[in-house]
Amino acid sequence: MPRICVVQVNVSDMDEAISFYGDVLGFGIEDRSMYPQIVQLRHEGVPFIMNLVSRPASLDYPNVAQTLINIQVEDLASAMSELRERGVDFVHDAPQPCPVGVYAAFRDPFGNVHELLEFRRRPKGRR
Repeated sequence: MPRICVVQVNVSDMDEAISFYGDVLGFGIEDRSMYPQIVQLRHEGVPFIMNLVSRPASLDYPNVAQTLINIQVEDLASAMSELRERGVDFVHDAPQPCPVGVYAAFRDPFGNVHELLEFRRRPKGRR
């Protein structure tokens, strides 16, 4: 059976990526031993790495097939406000409804699009 072993984000400037993912988004840095090619972010579970590439992405979100990283937050509106103050470029002005709760997409400095996701509260005893 296939198993995802690493989540990788390609970035075109590793120092800017360290600032954005490590400081702005708050992941922190786990391992810089392969810097500047690869830097691992602090994250529970599957390793989360940044990999240096030569050019930024050019994505037409949400109109093209692409892979997204969804980052769970407890309070999406508050998270959006805090990240906007840190300079994060949101695609959505406000939380958007989705089948499991609400989300908002943002772009990293390299053209990658990710989403913040707040799950809807479920009644006790339901999965």
